Amino acid sequence: MKKYRTISSVFVLFILWQLIAAQMNNDFLFPYPYDVINRMLEQLVDPSFYQNVALTIIRSSLGLCFAFGLAFLCAYASYHSTVFYDLFYPILLLTRSVPNVAYIIIVLVWFGSEKSSAIVSFLIIFPTIFASLYHGLRYMDENLSKVLQLYPEKTSYRLWKVYIPLLKTEMISSFSNGLSLTFKVGVMAEILGQVQFGIGRQLNLCRITSDMIGIFAWTLWIILILLSIELLVHSIFYLHRKKQAD
Repeated sequence: MKKYRTISSVFVLFILWQLIAAQMNNDFLFPYPYDVINRMLEQLVDPSFYQNVALTIIRSSLGLCFAFGLAFLCAYASYHSTVFYDLFYPILLLTRSVPNVAYIIIVLVWFGSEKSSAIVSFLIIFPTIFASLYHGLRYMDENLSKVLQLYPEKTSYRLWKVYIPLLKTEMISSFSNGLSLTFKVGVMAEILGQVQFGIGRQLNLCRITSDMIGIFAWTLWIILILLSIELLVHSIFYLHRKKQAD
């Protein structure tokens, strides 16, 4: 039933798109769906399309993976040490307060355009992931905390057998939300940094040439890529959970 509602919603949006395009009748402002889909099909046979998509995904994924790993370690250390948290909190507050555009400009000046996408993605998503994981640890079952104090185990055992399983929900949620955010921020950094290859580069070229069909086509590709990645991540976690249950 949920699947049918989703399909119906997409169909309604498609009809609205067609009606608006017909009303405006101006490809420079609002292209027709047929023209955009036709452009997307043409892109599929262009080898450079896959290079641009792959590089954007790699840059964004690097930023997300580093942010996720460091956020987990910092959340774990903050949970076990109030001294570490007190020292770390001003840095966390700073990363939350700096505007995204300022991050991009500073990183572009310091590291250049090719590295900026991954670094900016890391800086922007890190505070969100840290907050989610730290909150999960803080409100962990008190009885379990007392048991761990009574029966101490090695740090590696606690990490893999206790904390990671308990934080599975927060980890899936933060990773899923981080995917879309890092990808969009990464594309924005590519546009401002004017990289040689990437989705941001192609969007910038479409802007310069006033190619609205190309802008719509690449925007739809971004949406489809994000949906596919999120579906893949949720499928992997579902299969892993099902395997553990069996």
